[in-house]
Amino acid sequence: MKFIGKAVVAVAAVGLAGGTVIGAGTANAAGLHGAIAFSVENWSYGSSVNASSREQAMDLALANCSEGGRPGCFIVEAWSNGCGALVYRNDPAVYDGTAEYAAGSGSGRDRASALRAAYDSLARHYPRAMLANVGSADLSATAVSVLFCTANAR
Repeated sequence: MKFIGKAVVAVAAVGLAGGTVIGAGTANAAGLHGAIAFSVENWSYGSSVNASSREQAMDLALANCSEGGRPGCFIVEAWSNGCGALVYRNDPAVYDGTAEYAAGSGSGRDRASALRAAYDSLARHYPRAMLANVGSADLSATAVSVLFCTANAR
């Protein structure tokens, strides 16, 4: 699914991929698994939820992201028995004549903690996004792209 039509400058892949390492856990832990894949090249994503293994969730998310031949997909978030979110800044600031977009991902035991983790991730690249995390009426041009929970999430 494409959520921004014309991304001029992409996100730092290292920042997005950080959530995958932090919440890694055991590869085949019992329960339900989900994952989100993202393509910096064309700002599309793919997701999976309620998979029987972490590997299956990641494989499905990558396949959904690259559907139709979209290149450059990589896993930005994988979780077990909880929720995952992808947020982005939808009103690009212009620096030196170049538009920049930013995205962040996160996961947690429930919807609220997954969103908080995703906004925290976005705030590392776009500090004003922290306002969205502390209840400001001005969400600093941030938006939720996806928020998925496994069937057994709290």
